[in-house]
Amino acid sequence: MNNLHPYTWLHPKSAPMWLVALLVGLLPWYATMAQNHLRVSEIGGFPQSEAGYAMGVSACFAGTIGNHIIMAGGCNFPDNSGVKHYYKGIYAACWQADTLQWRCIGTLPEPVAYGATVDMGDSLLLIGGNNQEHSLRQVVSVKLDPRGNAIVMRLPSLPVTVDNGAAAYAKGHVFVFGGNQNGKPSKALWSLSCSRPTSQWKSRKAMPGNPRVQPVCVAHGQRLFAWGGFYAKGAKSKVATDGYAYDVKRNRWAQLAEPRDAAGESLTLSGATGATNGAGLLLCLGGVNKTIFADAISGKYQLVDQADYLKQPVAWYRFNATPLVFNAKTLRWLKPTTPDARLARAGALLIGIAANQFLYIGGELKPGVRTPQILRIELE
Repeated sequence: MNNLHPYTWLHPKSAPMWLVALLVGLLPWYATMAQNHLRVSEIGGFPQSEAGYAMGVSACFAGTIGNHIIMAGGCNFPDNSGVKHYYKGIYAACWQADTLQWRCIGTLPEPVAYGATVDMGDSLLLIGGNNQEHSLRQVVSVKLDPRGNAIVMRLPSLPVTVDNGAAAYAKGHVFVFGGNQNGKPSKALWSLSCSRPTSQWKSRKAMPGNPRVQPVCVAHGQRLFAWGGFYAKGAKSKVATDGYAYDVKRNRWAQLAEPRDAAGESLTLSGATGATNGAGLLLCLGGVNKTIFADAISGKYQLVDQADYLKQPVAWYRFNATPLVFNAKTLRWLKPTTPDARLARAGALLIGIAANQFLYIGGELKPGVRTPQILRIELE
């Protein structure tokens, strides 16, 4: 019996080079096939200073400032009138393991939902959105004073109104992508330099393909990663499953693999939300069902009569319940884990609170029905 170390045969001097090459080539594959494990637990508490807010909202702003969880705005249907209500409160809660104690710390300039949030460390940028009256160009910075109350400041407005778009921070710039721009579905990309106080928004190269309303966009390093989004135009309507990475330095886009469930079926991240763990893993949760949603926005209503579309039980809409993790370094999706029905939402917000820990806030369970549930997600 020889006394070699049990892994000596892996060394290039102890193994055929073809075997070494094969094993090295398999490492990215193995990392991709490894199961991404998530722990999901419920967190108590939801803001309730504004009448109707405690019923849950979707499309709010959310992020962190220090050890404070911040929520602002959002919308829901608080009564049986069928009228959507928009909110303007800014709420904060110190992070606790089981329950969040929220308090109102200020108000937005006006009620708004369907905007985008960018976490700047000591502040949050709240970008665009809309309400019952109009779509917005405004960019608002929210900081906290020594007493924990909101300091609200306006920054340079966008050159266009933007709602139902996405935003992210990368390489000293804030980027705003897609959504409805000046009232029309768009795939345009804008950037604002954070290093120059007098800087203005600059047009960047647009994503290839169709416009993207309600896409997911997460930044890592010098790239933006975007998937999903839809384009409603009758018979020409599209619900995207593919995605692209935008290189900030080179001002160009490259196509990405589309997300898939455990059965290999492609998924759309339209209406989903995403965040990074800071080390190259992007977690994406929720989103609509591509077939059911496409049938509705096209106006075909072949799956159910239009008059009955909003009357179906929650499970019928088949919102995505499969947690999806993308490795921004290998550019591969990890093998998906078992679906969790609690994750099946659209218009929710996912925010990072610690390394590999996130909060999944609000959203809708089906069209017209919001949830006040907040989930803690741990990515192992």
